Amino acid sequence: MSGHSVSQSAITNAMTIDVEDYFHVSAFEHRFDRSQWDQQECRLERNMEIILGLLDRYRIKATFFTLGWVAERYPAVIRSLVESGHELACHSYWHKRASNQHRAEFITEIIDTKKLLEDIGGMAVMGYRAPSYSIGSDNLWAHEELMHAGYRYSSSIYPIS
Repeated sequence: MSGHSVSQSAITNAMTIDVEDYFHVSAFEHRFDRSQWDQQECRLERNMEIILGLLDRYRIKATFFTLGWVAERYPAVIRSLVESGHELACHSYWHKRASNQHRAEFITEIIDTKKLLEDIGGMAVMGYRAPSYSIGSDNLWAHEELMHAGYRYSSSIYPIS
């Protein structure tokens, strides 16, 4: 150790969490059809309770990129994370990759899901993260549509080649 110290106020941390269950992720999109999602064991409520407890214990605030599908079915989880002082952000409705959507479909989804999250959470939703970081060189138009829909930032591009 060098003897140099950095004050806590000089450090900025970013903590983000995707609010989804195992059967939502793109790796399982061919294993769990969306029509089967309601029949899967959901681990989300228990896991979110643990995560929120840990964040509270260590006084950490996070951004929760949340699926609309989850918010509709577990509104108490959404209200709990907002009441704990965390940021509610959008992670699409169905966890469908933005790169697999036509522009009109993408626009409808980002507008409808933003409104849904805001209605349930009671706060403005400013951030968006595309499922599987699926905004890239072939669909950069998505950023313009996010801006038009009222989002202030996107965490949708995977920063590694």
